[in-house]
Amino acid sequence: MDLPDAVVMILALIVFTGFIFSPSPVPPDAAGQVPGGSGQSQPVAVQNLSSVLTSVEERVYSGHPLNFTPGTGTGAVDGPTVPGENETAGEVENSTPPAPEYDDEELVRMVKENSVSLMLLAVQNSYALYAWDEKPAKESAGKLQALASGLLKNLARLDLSDDQKDLNESFTLALRSYVAAGEALQGTVPLNRTTVDAAIEANRQGSNHLREAFEHLQYPVLEVPEEIVAINISLPRSAASDEELVLLQRYTYEDRNRANDISLMLESARVTDKYYLLDGSGEAVVAEPGRTFLLVKVKVTNLGHKGENRIYTLRTPDLRDFTLYYRDTAYTPVKLPAGTTLGEPYAAATLNRYEIKAGYVVFDVPAALSTAECSVRVNLGTAGSPVWTLGRTL
Repeated sequence: MDLPDAVVMILALIVFTGFIFSPSPVPPDAAGQVPGGSGQSQPVAVQNLSSVLTSVEERVYSGHPLNFTPGTGTGAVDGPTVPGENETAGEVENSTPPAPEYDDEELVRMVKENSVSLMLLAVQNSYALYAWDEKPAKESAGKLQALASGLLKNLARLDLSDDQKDLNESFTLALRSYVAAGEALQGTVPLNRTTVDAAIEANRQGSNHLREAFEHLQYPVLEVPEEIVAINISLPRSAASDEELVLLQRYTYEDRNRANDISLMLESARVTDKYYLLDGSGEAVVAEPGRTFLLVKVKVTNLGHKGENRIYTLRTPDLRDFTLYYRDTAYTPVKLPAGTTLGEPYAAATLNRYEIKAGYVVFDVPAALSTAECSVRVNLGTAGSPVWTLGRTL
């Protein structure tokens, strides 16, 4: 899905979230009337959609449904049937056979009380998928799947009349679509074009079916739940701090024995979608659809011996000490074979005085990832954990 399609779909989901709060139409002469027949028109409170969707983080992230204030019925209170003057109790009993008891009201309640949570989780998930932000995409998908799966189980227990056939069908299809969106993103497999497209399409279908379900409701939701007070649809962006280093900036530290000074530098960052093996086969290693390889060039230098200690060698950081961060997601390096067209891969080594170890640390990342928002942290133990932002250079 490209940028325009993703933006249109996300906006459509948000607009629909506001649609479900739209009051049902009323006759012009009834709008704004004060009970009691004064006839004076009163201003109708307008609910600002942006304020409704300002933040609902706690409830959405918890996966719990949003609670609605149940409406009060206007019908007569049920009570025992009183026989007429010329009727006996037996005749009345025989003339009105007992109506079967259905769970229609429970179905309506389930739709009203859970649709907002489903929709907002779908919005969050779709936006994270569009940005290829793996951690929030998988987390929101898991919560969406859990909520939809639980509702499907409860729905299967209901005994419904034919009057609620259309509502039940639409709501069931919506829940199944949301479950499919969650299932597409489960597991440890990184996001790829196939899974992202499948999840976004499932979210779209689920939202369409949910809209259809609301069209089958006799009474729409007239009040915004009090719990809708905060929602954060925006994704966190990595902002470079004053403590972050930039490309080509040196970080100097001592080895464990405090006998040698070490220079660590990240020189450059670039992406490629494939590379070739130099083992005589010429085999191409191609990134999965929707993914790419991010290459970070690392340079470590033994600056020389100091003090009275006679240890002249040092050990460079291990490959596993490097971690790439993009928004809320962390990536670990992939191990490359020795001979590829990417050049020498970085690996831990022992350096004598003034020796240099250089090579690429490679990460398998989404193709939509912006290197300007990426940073790399190197865990040096007691020597610190310097961070380089890949969006700036000296």
